[in-house]
Amino acid sequence: MPMLVRKCPKCEQLFWIKEEDIQYPDSDTMRVTCHHCLQVLRIPLIVKGANAGAPKMGH
Repeated sequence: MPMLVRKCPKCEQLFWIKEEDIQYPDSDTMRVTCHHCLQVLRIPLIVKGANAGAPKMGH
């Protein structure tokens, strides 16, 4: 998976997510930490369709 850009909902700043920074607590969620405010973000994964396995990026 390539690097992803994400906007933190707490500090509103963009940060980059690298594969080694991602934790998978279960098969439907990925957990990352904002590099600016250290807020832990839980991002649900898409489970059906052509983009299955990809994170939902704010849509």
